[in-house]
Amino acid sequence: MSEPAAPVHDRTRWDVQALRAFAVVAVVLYHLWPNRLPGGFVGVDVFFVISGFLITGHLLREQVRTGRIALGRFWARRAGRLLPGAFLTLTVTGIAVLAVVPSSLWGQYGRELIAATVYLQNWQLASDAVDYLASDNQPSPFQHFWSLSVEEQFYIVLPVLLVLLAALLRRRRQDPVRTARVLLGTVGVLSLVWCVVETRTAPGIAYFSTATRAWEFALGGFVATVPLAAARSARVAAVRAGGTWAGVAGLVASVVVITPSTPFPGTAALLPVLSAALVLAAGARSTLEVVGRTAPVAFIGRTSYAIYLWHWPAVVLLPVVLGHPLGTTSKLAVLVGALVLAAASTLLVEEPLRARVRTVRMRPVRVAVIGLVATAVVVALGAGTLTAVHVQQVQAQAFTERLARGDVDCFGAATHIGSAEPCVNPRLADVRVPAPAAALHDDANEDACWSNTTADFNVCSFGPRTGYRKHLLAVGDSHNNALITAYAAIAEREHWRIDVAGHIGCYFTTATQQAPTQAYTDSCQGWKQNAVRWVQDHADGLDALVVTHAATKSPVIATDPADADETVVRGLVGAWRSATEHGVPVIALRDNPTARDDVLACLAQMRGPTTGACDLPRDQALAAFDGSEQAVAAIGDRARYVDLTDWYCSATTCPAVIGGVLTHRDPTHLTATFATTLAPALGSALRSALHSLGG
Repeated sequence: MSEPAAPVHDRTRWDVQALRAFAVVAVVLYHLWPNRLPGGFVGVDVFFVISGFLITGHLLREQVRTGRIALGRFWARRAGRLLPGAFLTLTVTGIAVLAVVPSSLWGQYGRELIAATVYLQNWQLASDAVDYLASDNQPSPFQHFWSLSVEEQFYIVLPVLLVLLAALLRRRRQDPVRTARVLLGTVGVLSLVWCVVETRTAPGIAYFSTATRAWEFALGGFVATVPLAAARSARVAAVRAGGTWAGVAGLVASVVVITPSTPFPGTAALLPVLSAALVLAAGARSTLEVVGRTAPVAFIGRTSYAIYLWHWPAVVLLPVVLGHPLGTTSKLAVLVGALVLAAASTLLVEEPLRARVRTVRMRPVRVAVIGLVATAVVVALGAGTLTAVHVQQVQAQAFTERLARGDVDCFGAATHIGSAEPCVNPRLADVRVPAPAAALHDDANEDACWSNTTADFNVCSFGPRTGYRKHLLAVGDSHNNALITAYAAIAEREHWRIDVAGHIGCYFTTATQQAPTQAYTDSCQGWKQNAVRWVQDHADGLDALVVTHAATKSPVIATDPADADETVVRGLVGAWRSATEHGVPVIALRDNPTARDDVLACLAQMRGPTTGACDLPRDQALAAFDGSEQAVAAIGDRARYVDLTDWYCSATTCPAVIGGVLTHRDPTHLTATFATTLAPALGSALRSALHSLGG
């Protein structure tokens, strides 16, 4: 987003107002009707170019006029322009979250509220983009602050660089405009190159990174250093008109030809960014100013910052209030509501406070103090949501431990819901542990058992180190490590040693799995090779290799999509034979069922006795192809297949709560609590498999 538009005056760049209006309309329409305007998200890139153009021009005019840049006064003016609207939106949205959003989302939303308030939201989202366990995060009402965070970081870095460069070149009496041109050109080229590389290797980071977006600001700033000739000749007018409308055509094309599946920003961002720069370079006194002067365009341009702030929280929160996705009527309501709120906040809050900052009484120090106090207030709101979640976590954990110590009948998987006569305990009718707000963190995985983004084959052990009856290695991705509490309980009860090794988005197969970056692919392939070596090195002491994997995550790459299932099976067989051919049999666990995408949000709204409102039909929960059964059949006598589906599902349904325990902490991963209750069933299945293998 660019800075908010200043009140209309004689020197207004009406072409810039038109460009602002185009950018915000593109973003809003994309968020409301993504299929109608697939590339509307490039409006953010247009705002970046505008910001670079306006801020660079402002700084250079001051530097040329006075010989210096007053950093304190500059940042105070930026704060006066940006913070009132931003903090008002954050505060209202934060209160709305506490009022209408299920508590299961408070943790994520609270973190993002704090990140947005301190203008680090882009790095929060970049971190989540590469976090396998955060990949199922719901869009938050604060997510759009990522672009504002990038801008704020630009507002901090650019003037500092200009001041430092001026200090270095002061003795040489260099023209500040020329030195700024060199600085912006250098930053732009380096950032663009990095943007292209990062988009190919780490697209999640590339989209949100300040480093990969800096070239867009730099190009806008560069345009501010090379204005088109001010002459009013017919030739110059023709050049202006041609350049302006060529830029407009490029912008219109960008929202049509660029889609969410386009690698972005990368080279694709050149189209909207260069087009916006062309409009800024040629738009002054062009016919585009006539468009910018029209009342609707002028209004949208003037309130574009506020429209951007207000529309997205409504897009996220209104479906929660309504209980269903937005329809045409509700989308139109969001559009009208955003315009009304934008007009009110611009005229009643932003512009009056902005004018006050310009007065003598509002010195930079005073603005800084007020900004820090406001920041602390909004951060406290975000911290409050995190505190509430922590309290629920502690309460839920204590309650779960009390239930477990009391040996409650039918608790969790002990219900055996898929049996002919499931165990039912009326005392558990209204019990749901862990609390939905705490379930996301009900994960017992350990760093010692886990390889995140490296090829290291990290192994942890449960049970006795010596004198054990059986020695098993459980290997796979996060679905394997979600069973750690079950493995630990089985090892203690059976006097077995169970080693556990897992890798993010990677399991025991010779097939190549899809990954967000080449680095992930390389670490996964290396980890698999190390897994094979580990199994073969320990073959003499291993009684079995236990394998499982997520059927819904990190699919294998098949040369022919029609052959995808067979590719899965071939990959499993190839890896397992590296164990069986060295005398280590394989026990394959069928993947656990999936849950609804909104399972925790659904459960957070449930009151009283547990109902089936948040359950998933069995055929949907087990729809993904696992391949383990077919691979076991291909291996033959040295492999066994274990299917625990009857402990997760009835004949028709896979419940979200079984025996008072939440089964899932997200749509695909089991809660550690449920995994613990699954230990007796899994232990029995492993004993039977070992016995049939002759162990």
